[in-house]
Amino acid sequence: MKSKFRSIGSVGMLSFAALACTTIYSCKESKDSVAASGKASVSIQLLGVENPVVTTKKAGKGGSAASAQTVVIPLTNSSSFEATLTSEPSVTNGSLLRASSGSRAATTEERTPLADNIKYKVVVYNAAGDYVTEKTYTNSVDNTAAIALDAEQTYTFVAYSVNSTATVPAVTAQADLANASLDNVSADLMYFRKDLTVHSGDNNLDVILKHKYSEVTTNLSMATEMTGAITALGTTTIDPTHPGANLKLADGTITYNGSTTTANVVFPTLGAGLRTVSSTPTLLIHPGATNGVFKFGTITIDGETKNNVSVGGLNIVPGQRYNLNLNFKTCTQPVTGGADLNWTYPASGSGAIVDGVTRPAGYVVTKELTAPGADYGFVFDIQQLDNSFNMEVNGQKLATQEIQFEAGIAIAPRNVRFADGSLYGGTNTEGGTVPQVYSLTGTAANPVIRVVISRSGEVSMYGSKSNGGALYPLELTLGSFNTVPWNSTSNTVKITQIVQGATKMVGAGSGRKKIACP
Repeated sequence: MKSKFRSIGSVGMLSFAALACTTIYSCKESKDSVAASGKASVSIQLLGVENPVVTTKKAGKGGSAASAQTVVIPLTNSSSFEATLTSEPSVTNGSLLRASSGSRAATTEERTPLADNIKYKVVVYNAAGDYVTEKTYTNSVDNTAAIALDAEQTYTFVAYSVNSTATVPAVTAQADLANASLDNVSADLMYFRKDLTVHSGDNNLDVILKHKYSEVTTNLSMATEMTGAITALGTTTIDPTHPGANLKLADGTITYNGSTTTANVVFPTLGAGLRTVSSTPTLLIHPGATNGVFKFGTITIDGETKNNVSVGGLNIVPGQRYNLNLNFKTCTQPVTGGADLNWTYPASGSGAIVDGVTRPAGYVVTKELTAPGADYGFVFDIQQLDNSFNMEVNGQKLATQEIQFEAGIAIAPRNVRFADGSLYGGTNTEGGTVPQVYSLTGTAANPVIRVVISRSGEVSMYGSKSNGGALYPLELTLGSFNTVPWNSTSNTVKITQIVQGATKMVGAGSGRKKIACP
C-alpha cells in the first residue's frame, strides 16, 4: 500500500514538471512571438512649450545681456509714461524696444508647462511620407497613451495645438506629408516635428511644442505719487498682424494670409476706475516686426483725456510671449520743500518717555505743518515707524481710527494689510514672510510707508515688504479712510501717533504742485 502511494506520487510529480515546462516554454514562445511579430508602441511624453528668448550682445563686450530698455512717452504737459517690452517667462530676458546700433541678437530657449486640459494632436507619417495614423490627446489626462506602429521603421511625428481645451484643427491634404498643412489658423498655434526609428516593444517620444505666433500682454500702472485712476480706454490696438496663416507640417514653414492689419487689445471693464489693469493676451500673427506700434485711441487717466497716444519701435519676434508695461506718472515738485518728522521715544512701561517726560499709553504725539499752494495734493513718506500713526488734514482725520501695523496691541488693534493679502509680521503671499514694520528702514526715494492725498482729498496708502523695496498698495481692514478737505491755497496737516510703548517716526511730508515734465 505504501509502495503504491509512492508510485502515484512519482507519476504526479513527473506530470507537474512536464506541465510546468510546457507552461514556461509557452510563455517564452509567446514573448518571442510578440517580438517576432514586429509590433511597437510609442508613448508620448509632453515636456512643455518652448519659447525663444532674444538677448542682446553688446559690441566689444564679449558677453551677452538681456536688460529691459524703456522709452518715455509724453502724455500731457505735466505727465508721461514709461514703456517697457519684456519677454516671458523670464522678465529679465527678451527682445525689447528697438535695440540701439552696435548690438546683435542671440536666441535661447525657455520652457513652460502646457496648461491642463489643452488638446493637442500627434500625426504620424512613414519614411515615404505617407499618412499612417493620428491621435488627439488632452494634456494632464492622457498624455502617455501609446500609438501602435511597426517595429524597426522610421516615422515622422508631427504634434500641434492651438492652445484650446475644445478642439484641434484638421490637417488639409493629410495623406502626403509633403503637402499636408494646417490652413487659416488664427489661434495660438504650436508645433513640433521629429523623425524617430521605433523598435519592438515600448518606445517613448519626448514632445516639446513651440509657439509659431507672438503674444503680448499689456499692463497699465500708475506711479504711487500719481493720484486718480484710469477711468476710460478707447480703441486700444497693436500692430502688425495678419488675419491668419498656414503651417506646412513637413517643416513648420508659415505662410501669412491677407494684408497686415491691427489687433485689438482687450482690457477688462474699468468700473469707477483702476490704478492697475492688464489686457488679455493679444495674438500677433506676423513674420517679425522691428517697428511694432501700440496705440490708445483714447485714454482718460487722473481726470485728463488724451487721444491717439502711441508707443512705436516694438521689436517683436515670432513665437515669443511678451509683457508691454506702461507706467504712468505726473511730474510734480514739493511746495514746502518737505517738512521733516524725526522722533524716537523709548518705552517706559506701556508708555514712552516723550521729550524727557514720561507719557502713559494713549498719549498722542503731534507734529503740525503747513502746505501752501499745493495744487496736486500731499505726499507723506515714512522711512521708519514704530508702529502706528494717523493724520489730520484741515481738521479732518485721515482714517476713522489709528492706522496700526502690528498685531496684539490692545489700545489700537492691527487694521492694515497689503492688497494682495500679505501682512506686516506675517505671511508674504509672494513667498516667505514680511518683517514687522518697526524692523524696516526705507529711503527718501523708497520709503517704508507712503500716504498720498489727491487734490480732491482721496487717500491712498502704499507699503514696502523689505528695506528700500518696491511699494505695494495697502488697505484698511478695520475702519476706513476719509475724504479729507484739500485746498489749492493753504492746508494745515497734523501728524499724530498714539503712544504704545516705544514710539518712533522718521519721515517727511510736503504738498505737491504739478510742473512741466523735463
